[in-house]
Amino acid sequence: MSVDVAVPRLPLLRLRCSTSELVRSLLERKPQWGHVTPGEERIDGDRAVSCYRLDPESFFLQVQWRRSGQGEPWSERDITVVPGSVVALRLVLDDLAPDAVTRALGLQPTRAWAKGDKGPSARRFREEGLWIHEVFPRGFHWPEEKVGELLALLKARPAWRDVVGSRGVTWAGITVRFHGCLEQMGGFALEQAQLEDLVGLVLQLDVDLVAD
Repeated sequence: MSVDVAVPRLPLLRLRCSTSELVRSLLERKPQWGHVTPGEERIDGDRAVSCYRLDPESFFLQVQWRRSGQGEPWSERDITVVPGSVVALRLVLDDLAPDAVTRALGLQPTRAWAKGDKGPSARRFREEGLWIHEVFPRGFHWPEEKVGELLALLKARPAWRDVVGSRGVTWAGITVRFHGCLEQMGGFALEQAQLEDLVGLVLQLDVDLVAD
């Protein structure tokens, strides 16, 4: 009986890819990357992926593994830089209570406050309300995957039309904070069907790009 062999959980510095031009440049710029171990592993038959990330919102590195069969050792293959991202539904509110949005959509907000609530300074009051729901927080996902998940959530909620059409909502959109890598920024491209869903759901798209 063959014993399955686990995917190697090695620090980035001990992988073959650390000698590549891209990763070598990254390690020279930020040596702490060399000590990072996989934050997530995914196995699909004789293929596997290990994901390396320095902090929860940074870009991450996907290391590909292959093996010839169950019980055989894993062989390191290619490496891919995946942009990090924070993707969220953002509703700017006038006189609509955040709790009303929560009840209508059946989604818990990541952050929310009402117009007139006190802000960080006790002397100031919020000039507008806000309701934010982030998808896959800190997950190892491509930005496009997160946008797709958020669109699917809204399409499955009949009350969305009532919420977005309310006079109490002054802006509705999907915000994408995109964290690229200085050595290889990567890109962000939505499929035609996703763009059509944005229009159909009356959503704006706001993208903010930064490089780590």
